[in-house]
Amino acid sequence: MTGLIYTKGKVPILLAGILTMTAIYSINLRVMGQANRSLLGKETLFTAPFLDFLPKNFPTVMVGLLIIIVVTGATAAFLQTELGQAFIVTGDNRAMARSLGVNTDNMTIMGLMVSNALIGLGGALVAQNNGFADVNMGIGVIVVALASIIIGEVIFTDQMTLTDRLITVVIGSVLYRFVLVIVLYLGFNANDLNLFSAVVLGLALILPQLRKYFKLDSVLRKGVASHD
Repeated sequence: MTGLIYTKGKVPILLAGILTMTAIYSINLRVMGQANRSLLGKETLFTAPFLDFLPKNFPTVMVGLLIIIVVTGATAAFLQTELGQAFIVTGDNRAMARSLGVNTDNMTIMGLMVSNALIGLGGALVAQNNGFADVNMGIGVIVVALASIIIGEVIFTDQMTLTDRLITVVIGSVLYRFVLVIVLYLGFNANDLNLFSAVVLGLALILPQLRKYFKLDSVLRKGVASHD
């Protein structure tokens, strides 16, 4: 829906996304029947009988790792195809993609379809893991997504393959959550998590400039070379 509004209706992408989110909120309420629905006592992916032999909390880790491997592998394999390459070119440079004969409108719609499908998968997994679903549980997720991408990008080198970049996003999300766990462990109020999330995201954005200013990359490379 967002893709059609943006590509065919020529509505700015941000406004198209806001319109779709507003409509989806009502649709979610109709599908769920209420704003909050409990899953307690219901069998979920994390409480399936074939996982009963695992210790407590291990099913969450195992299922999460399996889904990460499948999704990352499938995404990397798709982006190596001819269609996937056209998809990448559209994201990098729409004008060049059009000059190569790529239908950028179709690529944009496809990209939004794939991304929203993955968002839906993530939301379903979070709801099953938490034991409830709420129409407002997606608020603030964009900060987590941005932090995961940026943290992964700034920690690792720029010379990465496409698959490496996908893996760094996963690592970035784990590191981001790890930072929040440390914040709670230190005794800070849970209401301050949004503040710390913004601080972490800000530091991740500033880090590349700090690395250039202090020439950390060259220092690290010299250290590795001398060690070898």
